Amino acid sequence: MKMFYEVDPFNRLIAGNPSGAPRRSRVKKFRRVISGQFRTDGKNNLSYEVNKSQGIDMPQKIKFSGKYSLDKDHKLTFTLNKWNNQCEGNRLTLKAKLIDAKSSEIAFLINSRSGENKRLGYIMKLYGSWQADKYNRLTFGIERERDDADSLVLSGAWEINKNNEIIYKYGEESRIITFRGSWHISERNRISYTLDKKINSGFNFKSSLGTLVSKDKERSLAFDVGIGISKAKKLKRRIILSGKWKIARGKELILETSDIEEGGVRLKLTKEMFDRQAIAYIESIVKDSERYIGGGMTFRW
Repeated sequence: MKMFYEVDPFNRLIAGNPSGAPRRSRVKKFRRVISGQFRTDGKNNLSYEVNKSQGIDMPQKIKFSGKYSLDKDHKLTFTLNKWNNQCEGNRLTLKAKLIDAKSSEIAFLINSRSGENKRLGYIMKLYGSWQADKYNRLTFGIERERDDADSLVLSGAWEINKNNEIIYKYGEESRIITFRGSWHISERNRISYTLDKKINSGFNFKSSLGTLVSKDKERSLAFDVGIGISKAKKLKRRIILSGKWKIARGKELILETSDIEEGGVRLKLTKEMFDRQAIAYIESIVKDSERYIGGGMTFRW
């Protein structure tokens, strides 16, 4: 017998007969709220652990097969596929709050109620790595046993905080998720923010060429990144890299960031990564070893 699953407003599982069951079916229709908790394992498989005290004819653990996604309101959704006795296309929509993001995991807080109608909250994690999609949106790729991967797309626009870190704000309470990494520039019209190089977790954004910006006689590098929120809405973020540049070994510019001992970066850049104004200015610096500019990277020309 096929089972119809959904989630109630308190993130509890509801099980019942499919609404489209034949009229002459002898199977008695039912719809039951089951107290328990949603769980994931190290391979990102989703299941529901049923509370023992309910005394109902249900397995202790209900396993699901399907695909993860994130809707525009940041609700975690699991769409069931054609497997076992579950109804294909059923959506388990969890009212989960995104509370943390690390290089290899994403964490959600799920608020629910126990069998005694007491409030309870628990954390559910998914594992994988972060990337940027073609619209420069932050996307978490969930590792699955099958060949294709599930993606959770943060549909809003990310920002840059005062520490030059990527942050993501969402919801009416403006909840803030901070991504801690380091900036890198390795190719034309691209700027990257690395979270974990070993697992290739980070964001490789399409950007403008590097331009020079001035503030209080200090010149820094700026890169503009466009974020496609929708077909009609596109926002721009500016990444400014600053610190101290000095010339060494003739034609080499060394960037020394103020936090170099705390994860600062040293980057090798080429002329193709800058606009004409920036190229002309840097070339003039190379020719005059007594001048200094704002920044923090290594240049070879």
